[in-house]
Amino acid sequence: MSVQTGSSPPGGPASRRLADRALYRAGRLFSEPNPIWIRELKQAARLARTPIVLLVFTMLMTLLMASLGGIVSTDIAPAKTGVILFQVFFSLAYFVVTLVGPAVAANSIASEREGRTWEAVLLTGIPPGEIARGKFLAAYTAIAMYVVMLAPVGALPFLFGGITAMEVVIAFLFLFLIALLSVAFGLAISSKMASLRVAILVTLLLAFPLSSCLFMAGGMGLSYAAHQAWPEVPDGPPIWLPVAYQRAPLGLDYALFLVLLPIAAIVVPAWFLYQVTVANLTSESDDRSSGLKTWFVVSSPVLAAAAAVPAFSVGPGERLAAIVAGLCAFLSFLTFCVFLFAGDPIGPSRRVEVHWARGRTSRLRRFLGPGVMRSAALLLAVGALAIAALWGAGVSRLVAGAPAVSPEVATRQLGYFAVYALAFYVFLVGLGAFLRARTASPMVARVLLLTLLFAIAVGPWIVAAIAGLIAEHGAGEGALVIAAPSPFYAFLMMSRADQSDPGALVVSGYLAAAGWAAFGLGLLAAARTRCAALIARRDAALAETDALLAQEDAAALAAEQVARERAAGAEQAAAAHAAATGRRGPGDAADSVA
Repeated sequence: MSVQTGSSPPGGPASRRLADRALYRAGRLFSEPNPIWIRELKQAARLARTPIVLLVFTMLMTLLMASLGGIVSTDIAPAKTGVILFQVFFSLAYFVVTLVGPAVAANSIASEREGRTWEAVLLTGIPPGEIARGKFLAAYTAIAMYVVMLAPVGALPFLFGGITAMEVVIAFLFLFLIALLSVAFGLAISSKMASLRVAILVTLLLAFPLSSCLFMAGGMGLSYAAHQAWPEVPDGPPIWLPVAYQRAPLGLDYALFLVLLPIAAIVVPAWFLYQVTVANLTSESDDRSSGLKTWFVVSSPVLAAAAAVPAFSVGPGERLAAIVAGLCAFLSFLTFCVFLFAGDPIGPSRRVEVHWARGRTSRLRRFLGPGVMRSAALLLAVGALAIAALWGAGVSRLVAGAPAVSPEVATRQLGYFAVYALAFYVFLVGLGAFLRARTASPMVARVLLLTLLFAIAVGPWIVAAIAGLIAEHGAGEGALVIAAPSPFYAFLMMSRADQSDPGALVVSGYLAAAGWAAFGLGLLAAARTRCAALIARRDAALAETDALLAQEDAAALAAEQVARERAAGAEQAAAAHAAATGRRGPGDAADSVA
């Protein structure tokens, strides 16, 4: 492929099918490796400290595990010693990967900008996506060397017993997958920073709490749920997933929770971080939105299906809680996407429009392009369909039976929650679009959106508490109606679903939901008007600029034409003079002398 033109070389894929293009790119990966990756590997090979660091790190880990094994094995059976060493080793390896991986990746792009070599990389004409892949492969290769060097140490628990060889192999495979996410996370932050020190500091400040929370929640927390589903899996130890692959019986739950959900948990965030990196490396006048919006369109159904999975796996008495928890998790994802697309430009730049016109881009690709209203329409369409689908799936499961409450009450509770959530989501999308259309900076729009969202969620409850304190005795419950504008009011509505008369609490909740939906649609209309005015103003300015440039070009062409005509006239006069002089004879010349 030509770096400047992006055209395929001879022998490229003649077919436009996705499978053919994927096979072609896989073949090119081995025949034409990424130039950024090769450059980074050559630079790393020149560093003499790399093998020394790996050797010292491996020796320290070996001494630690050997010392721990010798101390523990004196009082505990070898099988239990192997289990303890397995948990300790892979817990330490997890934190090494989740802390060293982002730090190594944060050193890649930020160091180029600080060292003033980033412009040289851009001048090569390599696309941002290929730069991101090369930087990722370089950082991933570096952290993979740490994991490979630790492989002999990780085999020590297997020698004591209590752990099978396949469980050790699966644990190492997950280390490589976690390293993939860690490197992608550090690379996304590095692509936004201009200073190396700031990039490393921000990366570590974010990586440590995130890795700790995931270790506690996904490790120790989920181990109890795994033990309830599969008693063969011990509860409590954080490294339970490799054990579950070996000891859990094959079935539908095995395929859902140990195959499909882990794949989604790796692919969805890794793809997002890659698209964020590419967007940060792309110029502001180019299309920085299509990749993220494609990720949103594909990931939303996947995450909606993942949110509905627990409702099909728990008992009848826990279905409502599982459905509501899945809806809350998916609504958190949609809220994050509203903040994400609040950084979209008002409309596509002129450069993007020219590329669309030259490439004859389809309407779908243009819809996924830059633009505030395009983002709002996409958020509304995908989010509303996903919420409705989760609502329908929940109703179908609740109708099958819920011993804790009657199916009618459970269905009514879910309806209260889903209606309010959908209405408030419409308002949230409209508010995000309106704030982005009215502010010049995406950061300002996001800060305002966060501030208003916090005030709406918490403020009505504070007002309701004050009203309840100053109200007369027995009127405290009526004061809760004041909290209806808060989105958390939906849970209060659910608590009144078992009453035959909905009362003022439920009615006020429906009125607040209708108000939020109407307000959101009004904000969307105002944002659309504002964006249309800004785009029209920009187009008018560009048209005026084009007219001035056209006038300048016409004046230059006219001046050039006049110069050419004068030059042609002078040449004709000179030629005529030369011809007249040449027709005179010698006598004429003598007469002229006389």
